[in-house]
Amino acid sequence: MTGEIRSGSAIVLLGVLLCGTPGAFAGGYLLPHQTARGVALSSALTAGVDDASAVYYNPAALSEVKENQLLLTGSYINVISSVENSGHKTSNHHPHNVTGSFFGNYRLPAGDITLGLGVYTPFGLVTSYSGGFTRFAARDTQLKTLYVTPALAWNPSKFFSVGAGVSFVHSSALLSRSLCFASVPGGCGAEEKLRIADTANAYSYNAGILIKPVETVKFGFSYRGRADLHFDNADTKVNGVFGTAHAKANVRPIPLPPVIDAGLFWQIDPLWGAEFVYEFQQWSEFNATRASFSQPLPPGFSTFTLPRNWKNTNAVRFGGFYRALPEWEFRGGFAFSESPIPNRTLNPSIPGADTLTLNAGFGYKWEKAFMDFGYQAVFYKTRKVRNSELEGAAAPFLGAPGKDKHATFNNFVSLSLGYRF
Repeated sequence: MTGEIRSGSAIVLLGVLLCGTPGAFAGGYLLPHQTARGVALSSALTAGVDDASAVYYNPAALSEVKENQLLLTGSYINVISSVENSGHKTSNHHPHNVTGSFFGNYRLPAGDITLGLGVYTPFGLVTSYSGGFTRFAARDTQLKTLYVTPALAWNPSKFFSVGAGVSFVHSSALLSRSLCFASVPGGCGAEEKLRIADTANAYSYNAGILIKPVETVKFGFSYRGRADLHFDNADTKVNGVFGTAHAKANVRPIPLPPVIDAGLFWQIDPLWGAEFVYEFQQWSEFNATRASFSQPLPPGFSTFTLPRNWKNTNAVRFGGFYRALPEWEFRGGFAFSESPIPNRTLNPSIPGADTLTLNAGFGYKWEKAFMDFGYQAVFYKTRKVRNSELEGAAAPFLGAPGKDKHATFNNFVSLSLGYRF
């Protein structure tokens, strides 16, 4: 649901400029990568993160950042997705997306407290279809989030540190699709277009632990808490054969689910390092998208419900690096991730499937500045399902009778610039 930020500080404005329009990922609408180094290492950074992005990956690791830093990232996400049915094919018309993040940290003179700040987008999606047989399942779908997170870490011992952050979450969302109110053979005899849009604010938190039993091994654990987006005053418009009608809608809260990460980092030798991360995403709290309208929309249309019934998922991530020279670091990684979307509720609005990601990148350091580059290819499993999603939520649309074939591929390119002081 699109919208403008009605108020906020300069930091929030900076975040809006950075965290533009995100794409979709296998884990529902989770965007796990927030920096170019994170992209290159497939976000295997729960224990081994050593820059200011620890605010996001594991706030306890802020204690590992050797100097104060500012870190700015821009990312391009290319979402290629299509749906086929009975010889017809339609594609996502919003394949080009940009997003970004900003992180900073400052170690207090006392030495065992480190402060951090992050502005980033961990959840979001944008898809757009220009009609055709998918219009009764999806036209335009958007979810944008902006997290502003102050955090701190405390390391009372060289073997142990803890950290936490509190997030202000601003979001906007848009849902539009066609509704069929009278079925005819092979099509629809009475069609309306529904559009619901709103903005919402919420709060969340994250917390982490970092344990270093020896200098070359680290164990990390992080928890990112749930936030519920309450779009309770959404602008709603219905337009079609029955004319135009306006109303306000109360949309069932959209969950930004809890995410748990556990990581093991090993500094193999001074040149080589690697990390393995297990991730759990609690998507089972997303049961339905439901809107109740302040007044019935024609003809007597007072509620709108899309079943979701998503499931909890697991992901495994692996990343490693090689420091070829003091200035250069080369990185790579891969990840396997489950999709939370079951066959019975899969539709084009949120492309989803189990994925394999292949990642690569590099970093270069100057005296005070540094640059990171990361690339990720996301290979989605092709899904062939037979459900009623393309037939809409009012009367059945008879123009999509066969099995639906969903195919998706993502490119993710990210560049970070940092400064140490």
